[in-house]
Amino acid sequence: MLDSCATLLDVLTHCAQRVPLYRGVEAPRPGESSADALARFPLLDKATLRGAFPHRLVPEGVALPQALKRGDVSFVGTSGTGGERVQVLWHQPWWDAQELAGFRLHSAMAEHVDRPGFREAVLTTPVCSGNLCHVAALPMEERIEGQRTLFLNQTVHPGSWRDADIARMADELERFRPDALEADPAYLAWFSVRLARAGRGVHQPRFVDVSYEFPTRCALAQIARSFEVPVIDTYGSTECGFVFCACEHGRYHHNSEWSHVELLPLERVPGAARLVVTPLGNPWLNLVRFDSGDVVRQATGACPCGRGGVTLEAIEGRIQDFVVGAAGELVSVRRVDRALGAARGVLQWRLVQSAAERFELEVVPDELDTPALDDLRERLAELLGSRPDVRAVRSIPVEASGKFRPCRAEHLDVAALAKGTA
Repeated sequence: MLDSCATLLDVLTHCAQRVPLYRGVEAPRPGESSADALARFPLLDKATLRGAFPHRLVPEGVALPQALKRGDVSFVGTSGTGGERVQVLWHQPWWDAQELAGFRLHSAMAEHVDRPGFREAVLTTPVCSGNLCHVAALPMEERIEGQRTLFLNQTVHPGSWRDADIARMADELERFRPDALEADPAYLAWFSVRLARAGRGVHQPRFVDVSYEFPTRCALAQIARSFEVPVIDTYGSTECGFVFCACEHGRYHHNSEWSHVELLPLERVPGAARLVVTPLGNPWLNLVRFDSGDVVRQATGACPCGRGGVTLEAIEGRIQDFVVGAAGELVSVRRVDRALGAARGVLQWRLVQSAAERFELEVVPDELDTPALDDLRERLAELLGSRPDVRAVRSIPVEASGKFRPCRAEHLDVAALAKGTA
């Protein structure tokens, strides 16, 4: 089995020699570079992962039933924003160690996470939070994992929260007094707005780390209404762990001890790349070259924070969430978000493209300010080359994953178009 100090060459050798999924792939040769050996492994997507689970992922000679009984490993369901549900083999010690290393990539987190008694609360979809689900009216004590982590939400859509739900979660934060609040930015934005409407304060953790889905500028502005602490963007997945963390200067730094990343250029999106991840040191989930489905931009030049390694300027969003401008240009979630900005009065938005020049922007007002819908229309018209229809809605549908898709092209396979396979 691998250990926590495994290098990329260790992982490639182990997978080629012992993991059935990679049978037929030649192991690294003596003196060969990891880059050359890695290139022999095919890209791994979620469809392949579903087909391989679980037995083709388990190293030969390892008894999975006994490991499950001992609790060394467990089955965990996960899904991307688009609802592509898969199962993975979850090894809690590996997850805890690599997450802790990721937290150290920002000074505001590093200052607190190693202290005895560190605790965090989690606010995201209850459908699947890590390896736990809480879609039920469970007492607070049954939603605390290992005396360290409190899971707050029990409602699938934040638009369905009652006043009593908001009061309960705020009360639990006061009782639990976590050092950190880990949150889906869309859910936390709803929570923050509801607190503001009620005129209620809330326990202030040492920091908030947002993950799970793309943090829009509107969501971050709403979070700032109620939380006056550092809000830090982190990037990871259940499959690959904690991969990147934004530093004090907004650049994303790689958690390099625990994964290897490849940035595969996208010809249709100049300067952007597909993010491919190979986790390191996980003895159970043996993944090589996992296509995350996300698009990123690599930073140029040294970061003022002084950290080295692979550094990203930006995360553009999921490749399946691109839309297509009137001139045929592929437009990412990040570009749409930058065009809209932190618009006053907007809690949440969704851009849907149904034809080449037909867009609709749905806007959820925060009921604290009045959104300027005409202004939003003009901002997007400049970006897309076509004026979208804009309408206010009470809420935006949640995906099967419990997450939200901010952009969607319904008239074509935009992911295939971006990869050049359409």
